[in-house]
Amino acid sequence: MLAKFIFSSDDFEKSLRRRRLFALGMLLVGITGFLCFLFLVNGNEDIPSFIQGFYMGAATGISLGSVVLLIRSTYLLRHPGALKKARIKETDEREKQITNDAFRLAGAVTFFTVAAALFVVLPFSFAAFYALLAVMALYSIVFLIAGFVLSKKL
Repeated sequence: MLAKFIFSSDDFEKSLRRRRLFALGMLLVGITGFLCFLFLVNGNEDIPSFIQGFYMGAATGISLGSVVLLIRSTYLLRHPGALKKARIKETDEREKQITNDAFRLAGAVTFFTVAAALFVVLPFSFAAFYALLAVMALYSIVFLIAGFVLSKKL
C-alpha cells in the first residue's frame, strides 16, 4: 500500500518497475535485520528476549512484505491482462480518494495517539518521552514540507 502511494505515476509500468526496486531495497533491510539477529542479538544473554523477538519479527515481516510486493509487481509486468486490470483499479478516482483519505486518517490518529502517549510515558521514561516527541516533530515537519511542495507542484 505504501509503495503504491509513493510510486504512483501516470506511467503505470514505470511505477511497477520502481516498486520492484523498492521491494528489493526493503528485502535488503529485512536481510540486514536477520543478520543482526543472528550475529549480534541471538544468544546474547545481556539482551532481553523481547528485543530478540523484535529483531526476528520485524525482519520476517519486512522480508515477507517485500517478497509479496516483488512477486506482484513482477507478475503484473509479465501478464498484460492482469496489468490492464490493475492499472484500471489503481487509476480509478474513487480508489485514489479512498487511499488519500486512509492516509489522512491514519496520520491524524497516529499524531493524536502519540500526543496522548506523551502524557503517559513522561513520568516513567524521559527516553521514551523524547522519542515520541521526536516522532511528533518529524511528523509536523514532514507535513509542513509536503504541504509547501505540493502547493508549488499543484
